[in-house]
Amino acid sequence: MYNHRKIEKKWQKYWLENKTFKTTENNLKKFYVLDMFPYPSGSGLHVGHPEGYTATDIIARFKRLNGYDVLHPIGWDAFGLPAEQYAIKTGNNPNDFTQKNINNFRRQLQSLGFSYDYKKEVNTTDPQFYKQTQWIFLQMYKRGLAENRDIEVNWCEGLGTVLANEELITLEDGSVVSERGEFPVIKKPMKQWVLKITDYADKLFEDIDSLDWPSSLVSLQKNWIRNDDGSLHIRDWIFSRQRYWGEPFPLAFDENNNVILIEDLPVELPYIENIKPSGNGESPLANDKKWLFFEKNGKKYRRETNTMPQWAGSSWYYLAYILKNDDGTYLDINSNEAKEKFKKWLPVDLYIGGQEHAVLHLIYARFWHKVLFDIGILSTPEPFYKIVNQGMILGPDGQKMSKSKGNVINPDDIVEKFGADTLRVYEMFMGPIEDTKEWDTSGVEGIRKWLERVYKLYDLLLENTYSLSPSPKIISEWNKLVRDITKDIESLKFNTAISKMMIFINAVYKEKTINIEAMIGFPIILSLFAPHLAEELLEKCGKEDISKFSWPKYFAKKIIDNAKIIVVQVDGKVRGRFEINEEYSEKEIIDKAFGIENVSKYISNKEEIKHIYIPNKILNLITKKK
Repeated sequence: MYNHRKIEKKWQKYWLENKTFKTTENNLKKFYVLDMFPYPSGSGLHVGHPEGYTATDIIARFKRLNGYDVLHPIGWDAFGLPAEQYAIKTGNNPNDFTQKNINNFRRQLQSLGFSYDYKKEVNTTDPQFYKQTQWIFLQMYKRGLAENRDIEVNWCEGLGTVLANEELITLEDGSVVSERGEFPVIKKPMKQWVLKITDYADKLFEDIDSLDWPSSLVSLQKNWIRNDDGSLHIRDWIFSRQRYWGEPFPLAFDENNNVILIEDLPVELPYIENIKPSGNGESPLANDKKWLFFEKNGKKYRRETNTMPQWAGSSWYYLAYILKNDDGTYLDINSNEAKEKFKKWLPVDLYIGGQEHAVLHLIYARFWHKVLFDIGILSTPEPFYKIVNQGMILGPDGQKMSKSKGNVINPDDIVEKFGADTLRVYEMFMGPIEDTKEWDTSGVEGIRKWLERVYKLYDLLLENTYSLSPSPKIISEWNKLVRDITKDIESLKFNTAISKMMIFINAVYKEKTINIEAMIGFPIILSLFAPHLAEELLEKCGKEDISKFSWPKYFAKKIIDNAKIIVVQVDGKVRGRFEINEEYSEKEIIDKAFGIENVSKYISNKEEIKHIYIPNKILNLITKKK
């Protein structure tokens, strides 16, 4: 019986204890595969999240098996307005339940068997993380890219903060409200920190053509930067929020209101019980007088009370994974060791995530990256070489999943009933990664039955019910599977890769035989999609865990694919025939003909043998008697 609960817990425990997915730095080849930064909401994952995570995990596992050092990390975009509003409503400090949300997300991700290196995990609310955010901001200030400017902003009294354009909704009557809570929003002049992203507009526009991004994404980016008449569309980035739950600015003001840079980092966010808006347009930090005022060298200073927007941490978090040490500390971003690591790992080779981050997050991250490139921290001008936007998974009713519609599928329920491997394989089998797809529970059941069939096959093989003396057809099918699935994985065609695995398993059942290479190799291929079951099958075969193996190789000459039938004549009479493929040379065809028993008996006692070969059709052997 395929007991997924027992098998999955067993292998998840094994991977953690053996640090199976620890990031290595031993090889010349590297691959950095990244998921878009998740926000750890209280509702946890829904089944749309694992689609992208499974895709990146397949590639991470594939690259490791092919001899690459792989960086495949996860972390938490944990500051921001949703947590702050929930904290105000419930009277809690946002740190407490944010940590609970993170623990729940991590539990869910681990239950799905993703091969993350959890020693690389980052959290934007960690002072050691935002210490580096603050340092980057200071470099921008020193380069004239950050200034405190009087500017018209979107002010939301109900939330007590400035909102970015993307956080607004325009109602049918033309009024503008906040996306969260639908509070009224007005235009209001205020003094705000602004980052001069427009100084980088030309580079952001031109350099995008060097990247392997979907054409629709490139168009979105270009249209955001410049509109049709050539003048700029992009505006300087309003970078302050009147919120508590965000990165503090490393700035203060003296008694004459001059800006003072605080270089002794991090400037830590104080723990405040009451995080309600200050009521005077400042953030709740203005209420904490102990934190707000300080003295240095006999002079009094007042700290900046605005905090940075949630975009700050997500603009450079992919660098934080590279800086994170196993002991929980970070390398300083400006250190020589950090610069060497950036040279090793950047750019990100594959970045997968939803379309909702297609414009602003990517523009902001590219901007920060280019600033760090210009000041000599980074050696690549762009952060993300290849991006794939995953399609949405709709509910069983064909609509976007939401609590209000009652159509949300919880992955915990699927994992409990069918297993994590079933969920992973099903989500990849639904269709191309980029397409929008509709959840279908009967499809989940079908995948579960197929995995049971694979499990049963190994019982039959180990009981010697099926033979390990392979037929030429099975040898061909195995080599064809390795050849085709390798191409499919490299081109992210995961649904067709699964179809080919199904075809192979059907062939084995039909022939009742398998070759030993396939018996050991199939779990290695399966491990990309269904890692727990794959490890179990390999262990049943008496082998070590999959991390000790390499990706299987195929031999073209063993593939009876697009086969040509060669008719072998001896002195004009047909004495045999055999299949070849296009990669056979003439010499190999002659050698194969000589190996046919019915041919060899007619040529064995001849003094001389000449031949006439009509490619891919006839080989005529002409003999001369001794």
